[in-house]
Amino acid sequence: MSNNRGPNPPLNTFIVRFWQESEAGEGRWRGQVQHVQSGERTAFADEVALLSFIRQWVQTPEVERRMAGQ
Repeated sequence: MSNNRGPNPPLNTFIVRFWQESEAGEGRWRGQVQHVQSGERTAFADEVALLSFIRQWVQTPEVERRMAGQ
């Protein structure tokens, strides 16, 4: 995954919110994550989506190599 947002700032801060939705007696957890420095935010329903958003901002060469399968 490539970060098309330019150089990462030296500090990345995130606000993560969770809440439980009740549908027919079954509670599902939902959330929203916001990158404070940019104001960009997204909703998520699982940890994969949450971590995918965060990785956009904190990508490192090691993570890029692993994601590329090297």
